[in-house]
Amino acid sequence: MEDIFIAKEGISMNIFPRYQGKDVKATKEVADELCQLKKDLWDVLEILENGYGCSSSRRNRNILEKCVRKGNDVYKAVVADRGSYLLTIHFGKFSYKRR
Repeated sequence: MEDIFIAKEGISMNIFPRYQGKDVKATKEVADELCQLKKDLWDVLEILENGYGCSSSRRNRNILEKCVRKGNDVYKAVVADRGSYLLTIHFGKFSYKRR
């Protein structure tokens, strides 16, 4: 019987989601934020792929801030490009209210 943990030739065992060819990783603080909101890095990837730019202030060129609206809630992901990977530096949720 074969060991299921041995990677076959040509199969990549990547645990991080990828956006624009780079792994999406998170700081410990962001991992805690994601856990509190019952989200994970795959949700960050969904926001990066389907979200809209929502920067409320000017950011450095290597920082990407995107949001997605679900019902009355808006989820925001802030990601920094670290060269070989993307580091999630903030993830949050706030309520959308019409004025």
